[in-house]
Amino acid sequence: MPFICPLCNGLAALTATCPDCGYTLENAGKKEDYAGPYSPYGSADQYTSAISARIPSGCEHVVQCPHCHEAYIYHVNAWQAP
Repeated sequence: MPFICPLCNGLAALTATCPDCGYTLENAGKKEDYAGPYSPYGSADQYTSAISARIPSGCEHVVQCPHCHEAYIYHVNAWQAP
């Protein structure tokens, strides 16, 4: 049974707020995009197994506060595809 991320597919808006200042966080993309083959943070192989193990439960996004500029990892629960 396939699962999809509602944030990646534009089916839901990000409604999380910054724990420090309360501003609405902005989506900066999937966490795995920061670990791509050209990423300075490490090889994609290092993250693939951990990411693929979480697919049924959700997707992790990097979110950033436009006010205080802090970045966080935000877990988005996956929806079952029709």
